[in-house]
Amino acid sequence: MSNTSRPEDFDAYWQQVCHELEVTPIAAEEEHLPIRSTEYCECYTVRFTGIGPYRLFGYLSIPHGDGPFPTLLLGPAYRSVADPLPQGDANEKRGRFLVFSTAGRGQRNADKPYAGLFPGMMTEGIDAPETSIFRGFVADWLRAVDYLLTRPEVDHSRLAAIKQEGMPLLTAALRPEVTHVVASPGSFYNTGDQVPGEIEDYLRLYPEKEAQVKRTLSYFDPIFFAPNVRARTLLLGNPEAVAPLEEALAGETDIRQSERSSYKDGMFQERWIADQFGFEDIIIPAHWQ
Repeated sequence: MSNTSRPEDFDAYWQQVCHELEVTPIAAEEEHLPIRSTEYCECYTVRFTGIGPYRLFGYLSIPHGDGPFPTLLLGPAYRSVADPLPQGDANEKRGRFLVFSTAGRGQRNADKPYAGLFPGMMTEGIDAPETSIFRGFVADWLRAVDYLLTRPEVDHSRLAAIKQEGMPLLTAALRPEVTHVVASPGSFYNTGDQVPGEIEDYLRLYPEKEAQVKRTLSYFDPIFFAPNVRARTLLLGNPEAVAPLEEALAGETDIRQSERSSYKDGMFQERWIADQFGFEDIIIPAHWQ
């Protein structure tokens, strides 16, 4: 596949997605979840509506005490399950940050009427940008931001979208209320020269669809969103590979090249977030101490 180019109707495509969200009521329903609550936070399940309409799911952890609180959005990832915090993370973080961890369409607790396959979901509807499952997946990230903006406990000056993929960049471009981003370029960055394995397998089966697939992928390439990302950003990736993305991003950007150590990379990320949000100390898992 040759390098992708920005679609002529790129802006119109995403304006339509945002319009669909505007006319779709969030219709949020929260339920207290004692088993996930702790001495330092209360946890709730949240069901809310994205485009389709489609009912989505999230875990909302609100610290005890007086807010508003710095907020971490852990939006839908390309996997089947969402947890209140990623496995292995320090649970005590939920006493400092308001944390909203969400499941997008197809993931567990948001798998009716559609249950996604992992792997497999990446090629769902990929023949056209209008039918790609990732159109809805991005919209689910945006809807999570919309929900957070309704919560009085959220500190609007410290709202970070975090995931080791490109979705936080797309979200910050379309929701400027996001103030901080932690992301890696993700599966859709510079897919002209190489594509994710699932898509490669798909094209082996349907080589005649290469042009269609290439066009669909171009609507999700973070390089085309970057000029609208004004959030302070931490990019995780090879500096040479992400250099074009860093240059295109409108906001101030830091780059972290992985040391292939979850401990070293994790410590750097936690230190970066703490510095950005004005904390002198960091909260880390017991096995890192």
